[in-house]
Amino acid sequence: MDMAVARKAPSLLLGFGVALGLLGSAADPLCAGEPSQPSASVAAPELTGDAWLNVPEGSRLSLASRKGKVTILHFWTFDCINCKHNLPAYDRWEKRFAAKGVLVIGVHTPETAAERNPANVARKVKELGISYPVLVDSDHENWRRWQQRLWPTVYLIDKQGRVRYGWEGELEYQGAGGEAKMTGLIEALLKE
Repeated sequence: MDMAVARKAPSLLLGFGVALGLLGSAADPLCAGEPSQPSASVAAPELTGDAWLNVPEGSRLSLASRKGKVTILHFWTFDCINCKHNLPAYDRWEKRFAAKGVLVIGVHTPETAAERNPANVARKVKELGISYPVLVDSDHENWRRWQQRLWPTVYLIDKQGRVRYGWEGELEYQGAGGEAKMTGLIEALLKE
C-alpha cells in the first residue's frame, strides 16, 4: 500500500453526493471531520458476489433487504494495519447496536495475491474474531461499484438505503475521534 495513502488523515465524509468517487479530498469542506447536516444522499450501490462469510451457508445479503434498518458497511483488507486498527470499533458498534437492527457488513477487497485467496480471508476473519458478515470481493467488483480510493473506508447507510456518512482512514488517527463521531451519527440515523 502506498504509505502516503495509508497515513492520510481520516476524514468524515458527509452527504454521499461528495462520496462515490465523489468522496472529495482533504480540501473539500464536506470532509472537515465535523458532523454537519448532510447534503442530498444517493442510494447505496447494491453489493454483488456470492462469497460471504459469517452468514448461513448458501445465503447472501443485500442492501435492499436492509431497508428500514441502519447498516454500517466497511471496506478493508486483512494485511492492512490501518484496517486492523478500525476493527475493534466495528465490533463495538455491532455489540452496541445489534438489538436496534443495525448490521455491520465488511467488504474484504484484497491488495495482495495472498489477500485474494478466499481461504486466507476466511482464516483471517476467524483469527481476527470478526463475527459480522463479510463479503469476499476478490475481483474488486464492489470496490469499483463504490468507487473506492483506499482502505479502510466505512459508510453509514440510513433506513432508506442511502449512504449518509463515511470515513476514510483510521477512525482514531492522531486523535481524530472518529469512533465517537460516527457513533453519534449512527444514533442520529436510528432516530430518523
